[in-house]
Amino acid sequence: MIEKSHKYYKWIVLSLVVVSSFMAILDVNIVTVGLPKMMSHFGINVTDVEWVMIAYTIAYSIVILPMAHFKRKYGIKYPFIVSLAIFVIGSALSGLAPSYTDLIIFRILQAIGGAGLTPTGLVLLAEVFPPNERGEAMGIWSIGAMVAPAIGPTLGGYLVDFVNWRWIFYVNVPIGIISILGAAMILPYDVPIKKYLKKFDILGFLFMALFMGSLLYALNEGQTFGWNAPIIIQSEVLSGFSFVFFIITELFVDTPLLNLAIFKNYNFVVSIMVNMVRAVGIFGSMFLLPLFMENVLNYNAMHAGILMAPTAVAVAVVSPFSGKISDKIGPRYPLFVGLLIVAASMFMFDNISLNTSAYDIVVNQLIRGVGIGLLNAPVMSAALNSVKKKLIPEVSGLIPVTIQIGASFGIAFIGNELIIRQIYHLNQYAGDIKYNFYTYHDMMKFIGSNLVNKAPAYFRPGTIFPNSALSFFDYIIHMLAYVASYGDLFAILGYITIVGAVIAFFIKNKRPTDIDSKS
Repeated sequence: MIEKSHKYYKWIVLSLVVVSSFMAILDVNIVTVGLPKMMSHFGINVTDVEWVMIAYTIAYSIVILPMAHFKRKYGIKYPFIVSLAIFVIGSALSGLAPSYTDLIIFRILQAIGGAGLTPTGLVLLAEVFPPNERGEAMGIWSIGAMVAPAIGPTLGGYLVDFVNWRWIFYVNVPIGIISILGAAMILPYDVPIKKYLKKFDILGFLFMALFMGSLLYALNEGQTFGWNAPIIIQSEVLSGFSFVFFIITELFVDTPLLNLAIFKNYNFVVSIMVNMVRAVGIFGSMFLLPLFMENVLNYNAMHAGILMAPTAVAVAVVSPFSGKISDKIGPRYPLFVGLLIVAASMFMFDNISLNTSAYDIVVNQLIRGVGIGLLNAPVMSAALNSVKKKLIPEVSGLIPVTIQIGASFGIAFIGNELIIRQIYHLNQYAGDIKYNFYTYHDMMKFIGSNLVNKAPAYFRPGTIFPNSALSFFDYIIHMLAYVASYGDLFAILGYITIVGAVIAFFIKNKRPTDIDSKS
């Protein structure tokens, strides 16, 4: 076993946490490209296969907060190892799943393990790194946290296309086993609070589970069933009431699942707000761009993933430096500049079109990666450094929860607005046609006389569209409206990210101090 006094101990622990977090976060994204294969293998429809993702997301978010209780009762080592073991077992069983129902059950098991990795990993880093070094540690940690979503589609696309879709789960097993062995040898056994016998807040957990589960269900399924569907409205109402009852419960129980006093801390509240807003913008764009590349530019999943990979490269290069900068000058300016750069990358695509080249996409992703790399470490270290040491377990759980809520909201928002903006542009084009009737008449005449009569038979609109020129013209208008809606949404995400930059500017720009003395 490596002693804590070893000069490289904290960096070895950091490496272990990065690998485990990378594995858990990668699994959220790598699965997306395998969904079509799962549909054909199990004979299910799109609505059913979505639950391979939704079940993981909901279970993951519900299990995170209770980890603070288990950390206090059992220390860090055993919860971390048990989480790794559950994740590995869940991954192996998901790959072996003989039926769709079994796959969903095993994905939930996998999520329970994955949910324990991120908060315990962050607590580990807070334990071994002093406050004035946490920015650098968070910068290196964020390499894994942000590179995983970027390379997930590429790696998943390769495994699905050239190996087997089951390998998107099997790939976790050897990495997980190595991580378990590493944790067993490296981490010392410690129970920070001896004889921690306080009762688990079961009532608070139930209300929190209802709140998170119904909220994430509504956000994930709202677009599928329609936002006015009874099941979605019921989920939203249940989420609202559960949240109220959760807050009431936490105010009056002796051992709350979440210490609400944490929200009296100004810097923590601002950090969490920035964390959620940046998740909306970043994950919204990570959802939107592959849709455009695959549905409009007709790239396959692997090609789209390769074009998004430069984001991971830029994040990996910039993140460690942003952490060091944050340690020296505080989090405000790296956060502010990073969010502005991310916003600028969004606005670069406000006129995205069929003429957008692979080069344009790569440059855009590099710029966005620089922005993401600048803001990840400061927002994480600002949240951790803003509270007393005894509250770090709660913070380590709230950080990924707010990211998950922000990401789910961003994706749900984008899916809904994509349709709304398309309808808006269709109405605009209809108005233009009405007030430019002669231009429309000339265009229809051109299509009919040149394309229908003179083009090769295989290319004539009548060969593809049943009503010849009219159907062809209608197709063009719908495509123009569809493409224009993507540009609108990138601009909207840019404005949302600017809001995050404004919030970040009001964070108290204190240099990290040793908060251990406050405990």
